[in-house]
Amino acid sequence: MIYVIGIGLDGMDGLSPVSREIIRSAGLITAGQRHLELVKGHTAKKIALNKGLEKAVVAISGHLKKHPRKNIVILATGDPLLFGIGGFIIKRFGKKRVEIIQAVSTAQEAFAKIKENSTGMKVFSVHGKTASTEKIAKVAGEIIGLEKAAVFTDPVNTPAKVCAALIAAKATGYTAFVCESLGLEDEKITKGTLSAVAKRKAFAPLNTLLLVRSKKTGQAHGRACFQPFGIPDALFSHSNGLITKEELRVISLAKLRLGPQSVVWDIGAGSGSVAIEAGRLALSGRVIAIEKDPARIKDVEKNIKRFGVRNVDVVKGFAPACLKGLPAPDAIFIGGGGSGITAILKAASKQLKKSGRIVVNAVTVETVGRATQYFKENDWDWETILISLAKSRSVGDLSMLKANNPVFIITGIKP
Repeated sequence: MIYVIGIGLDGMDGLSPVSREIIRSAGLITAGQRHLELVKGHTAKKIALNKGLEKAVVAISGHLKKHPRKNIVILATGDPLLFGIGGFIIKRFGKKRVEIIQAVSTAQEAFAKIKENSTGMKVFSVHGKTASTEKIAKVAGEIIGLEKAAVFTDPVNTPAKVCAALIAAKATGYTAFVCESLGLEDEKITKGTLSAVAKRKAFAPLNTLLLVRSKKTGQAHGRACFQPFGIPDALFSHSNGLITKEELRVISLAKLRLGPQSVVWDIGAGSGSVAIEAGRLALSGRVIAIEKDPARIKDVEKNIKRFGVRNVDVVKGFAPACLKGLPAPDAIFIGGGGSGITAILKAASKQLKKSGRIVVNAVTVETVGRATQYFKENDWDWETILISLAKSRSVGDLSMLKANNPVFIITGIKP
């Protein structure tokens, strides 16, 4: 059996009697050099992970064949399944051959050190990856808007680079904590602004970056500025009511079935409300807001800046002519389309990926008819729903409902 055992800040002293016995009876131990020092008196064969994972895999495979009754132990930091070696070992040797014994993750221990509640924390890693501005920028984009985050860094992909990427992404309100050499004699925790950490030149080899956002951040645009879904209409800049209303936007986005890496087109973007919410759902993807009106484009750009979305690009032009050459989408939202809806659907569907979705919002029966006819003729799975909304308004000391125009939401799935 292969045991992957996590070790916390208290080292071997923090291990359970069961874990200690597993290590004591092991015939092969593999770990990083720091953890191998903890078992240097052990008689088992030892393989240093820093000499290469493949060398360790070969040694483990050989040991399993020659000594099937002898345990193999892999020592890891904290939780081996949280950006650790555990997942890699399970993939190579299978779940039946591997047991995971977890310790408290380094991220949790780091939050305990700064005496902050870790509830809601999201963990990221740039540790061990080839230095890449693009990769770090991607992580920074996913952090924006989160209340708390922990980032595992390394001597190449440093806390300074992560903080610089956050600044470039216009992140505000974060306090950064650099936790270096946790559990060791030279343990050091530094609190500062993103700017202060970004200017630092040197860090200990073992470090974790924590980010905590002030609860006051975003109040200029209301609490919903950082909610992930269903931003109130009043928070968007828009002209003459040209905005996909909040409730309709939520349903339309649900019908688009977006994933973290989705590529999305918003054709006839108007204020960009759908594009911006799509960008916040597809954090690692890309959203293209397509709009022909210069005044509306200014609204889209204002809203992109207001909500800090980095993955939304604006294309000025008339659909379908301007669609050519755009990256192939996983999902397309069309806010109307009018008499040109058939031509737009025809051009857009050619570039849409297989099993991709098109969602059309329509207020006229002609648009509904043309859209559904297109989906029928091309053997798409489709559905049409009608949404009728009424909102309360005050009349003196009483309240009454005021109805909005009913809206059709037509969804097509490309075969």
